[in-house]
Amino acid sequence: MRNNLRSRIDAAVPHRSELPAVSYGNLQKHLNPNPVQRWLLQRFHRRVVDVVRQAGATGLLDAGCGEGFTLRQLEEAGLSARLVGADVDRAALAWGRQNLTTGAPLAAADLHHLPFADGSFDLVLSLEVLEHLPVPAAGLAELLRVSRRYVLVSVPHEPWFRGANLLRGKHVAALGNDPGHLHQFDRSAFRRLVAAQAGVILHCSAFPWQLALLAKA
Repeated sequence: MRNNLRSRIDAAVPHRSELPAVSYGNLQKHLNPNPVQRWLLQRFHRRVVDVVRQAGATGLLDAGCGEGFTLRQLEEAGLSARLVGADVDRAALAWGRQNLTTGAPLAAADLHHLPFADGSFDLVLSLEVLEHLPVPAAGLAELLRVSRRYVLVSVPHEPWFRGANLLRGKHVAALGNDPGHLHQFDRSAFRRLVAAQAGVILHCSAFPWQLALLAKA
């Protein structure tokens, strides 16, 4: 199924020259032909799918879904949960609607002010988002607000994420830090952030990222 998804993505974007001329971002990350990066992403998505399946959620929000790649992976895995995506980037949502054909509704929304009532979803996930926010704790509080039970979040696992960038000559002037990353979380810093607002059920690494499954207090 994952190979089928990759084929559909490649068919939807036949000319790499049509992509935005930047070397970072969610779309570039998922369409990068580098076999090592693709393997790492596949392993990361497998971990996410496993955690979501174990949570047993019937309703799921992907807050900061971008183009919807994770939502599509969840659909490909055969999960029966009602899936919804939200992102502030309207261009990313439009690309996802046109190219990924995900069945999940995609809403244009600011993660700090999600247009959902308290406790609307069994599980809220937000992957590779908190490091982009000026105040990650405020974003996490909003994720917990719209969750009924669980929140699943991930961030780059530093310093390994920046180290991996440096090894491939990426963002060298910024010591490997992606331009959009406002915060860097090692394991301890990430744990402090999430544990301050919720119970930590799982905290694990999926190199070069780390994930935490949280239980709403």
